[in-house]
Amino acid sequence: MKAISNRARARAGRRGAGARKGRTAALAAGAAAVAGIVLVRAARSAPPDPDGWFAVTVETEPSRLTGPDRPDELARLAERHEVRIRPAPGGRGSEIAVREADGETRDRVRKLKQVLETGEVLLVDQQPEGHRTALGRAGVPAFRHLTRKGVR
Repeated sequence: MKAISNRARARAGRRGAGARKGRTAALAAGAAAVAGIVLVRAARSAPPDPDGWFAVTVETEPSRLTGPDRPDELARLAERHEVRIRPAPGGRGSEIAVREADGETRDRVRKLKQVLETGEVLLVDQQPEGHRTALGRAGVPAFRHLTRKGVR
């Protein structure tokens, strides 16, 4: 009887070693996945251009953006900021770059891009809230707090 229990113990030990290998592999795969996510997020949230330029690519020829025929909004931007216009990489139109652009200036450059490409500034109408339930009303302050501070 003792020999059977030793064999059973040896078999159980082998199963335990296999389970440990499986857990180790799962942990290694999880660590690799987390590392990959961290690398992707770091690449996506690259710091702004160190020279201080904010650039957008516009599907139009650079000649249309320079000279006396340039759009009025571009002329107004050029009065207050240093503006650089050059062909976009890969022949994809033009690149409009503005130096030392704050949030309002970036918004103006994005709107200029929309006007040049579509002929109008696209706006999204706000959605009506409709009738809220008691639970929905209770969740609004928490949602606003999270969206203002950011989820951590």
